[in-house]
Amino acid sequence: MNATVNSSQILRDWRQLVDIFYRVELASGVFLAVVSLVTVVANGLLLLAIWKDPFKTFRTPTTGFVVGLAAADFLIGLAVCPIYALQYIAFYLAMKSGDWYSSLLAALVKAGQIGHHISMATMNSSYIILLLFTWSQFTAISFPHKHRAFVTKKRVVKSVILTWVYAIAFALLYVMGASQTTVLQIDLYFNTTGSLVLLTIAYFCLYKAFRRQMRRLHSLKTNNTLATQQRRKRNRRERQFTVVNLLLLTFIIVCSLPIAIVSYLYLHWDNKSPFQALKMQIASLIAADVLFLKFALDPLIYAWRLAQYRRALKSIFVCNWQRTEVDELFSYSMNNQTCASARRRVINRDGVAIVGNGAS
Repeated sequence: MNATVNSSQILRDWRQLVDIFYRVELASGVFLAVVSLVTVVANGLLLLAIWKDPFKTFRTPTTGFVVGLAAADFLIGLAVCPIYALQYIAFYLAMKSGDWYSSLLAALVKAGQIGHHISMATMNSSYIILLLFTWSQFTAISFPHKHRAFVTKKRVVKSVILTWVYAIAFALLYVMGASQTTVLQIDLYFNTTGSLVLLTIAYFCLYKAFRRQMRRLHSLKTNNTLATQQRRKRNRRERQFTVVNLLLLTFIIVCSLPIAIVSYLYLHWDNKSPFQALKMQIASLIAADVLFLKFALDPLIYAWRLAQYRRALKSIFVCNWQRTEVDELFSYSMNNQTCASARRRVINRDGVAIVGNGAS
């Protein structure tokens, strides 16, 4: 009797947990659909602003890192997020209808496998390019003269291309027959954890280099009044730089750490019960949503918060709007001139006819 009661209770708990899983999957699908739109628009506008470059301010070598980062994030929003969103929503609808053998669902499962390879390539590219960009900022502050000679456009372009080659080759290890567990372990230890550790070190070194630079500039001042003003400016800039630095680091850790923790548990927790495995899948869905949010917010954090990018985008749209108005005005004036010319020709023709009649 007790065994029957326990089994029925376990069955109810299991059904309840499965229902929670599919609800979370549906919410995740809707969330990724929104994130996909935001990611494509934000990164697409950033690439447009850099491509048009109305004020010629994006011709620095480090702009290549921004382009590479935006391109990786753009592909995530364009190809990865929609596939996962459709797959999650389709799974929920299949659960509700009981139709698990439709051709659409099978196609989405295959698309999900392709999306996994694309996500691995684009996400690793995004993190590695961000890491290179951060260390480039460090060298620009610590060694400004060497930075100009070392960080050139050709080297930045080569490093971005090599990053993409590495990321694509790593993502293709599945296709080449490598063990899935081995690939996941290398990706977790080297790409994910290594990038997080190196980014943390990079931001710490960047902060220390900025403080040394501010002290060096402050030591050059001799006039007391001027020194006081410069000290205040230095303290204000240091506070702003510290806040921004901490926010960027916190943003990266908060978005990346949950999926890293879930991945470590998935790879190293062997004796999981079915309940624990399903709970881990729910946690994985939520952690993945947080991670995808990072790629939507990257352009806002690293570009759109800066005035030069906003000014460039505004100039592009304002110039296009003004050009459209000018074209419409020009077309309107040309139409008026054409109508006036036609009326003059009619008047002249009628006037000639009247004069001719009087003469005859």
